Amino acid sequence: MSATTTRPTPPARVERVRRALGDHAQVSRLALTFRALGDPTRSKLVYALSLGELCPSELAQALGITLSAVSHQLRVLRDLEIVRVRRQGKTQWYGLNESALWFCSPRMCQMWRQATEPVVPARS
Repeated sequence: MSATTTRPTPPARVERVRRALGDHAQVSRLALTFRALGDPTRSKLVYALSLGELCPSELAQALGITLSAVSHQLRVLRDLEIVRVRRQGKTQWYGLNESALWFCSPRMCQMWRQATEPVVPARS
């Protein structure tokens, strides 16, 4: 290619991706989300909450860790809006905020849901 030859204009979808990658706040948030999910305890919490709402004491019991540790990890997940909290009286119920996992393709999320569903043995 000579110095005077111009490159063809990238397709529209490549431009769309370039613009998206230029959104430094969104890219930074995605990195923080992956970093948060990279912690085994937080991953277990997210997995547990994908099965349904739980209160912190139930999470502590299920994971075999202290209530203080659960509260600390839930704060990280709550700050990133990965989990949502609902108050009922004095109890706080935590659930997975699926919209926070916007980067997850619908097919991938469906596979994740299927993987978390209990296996029902087939009748003979």
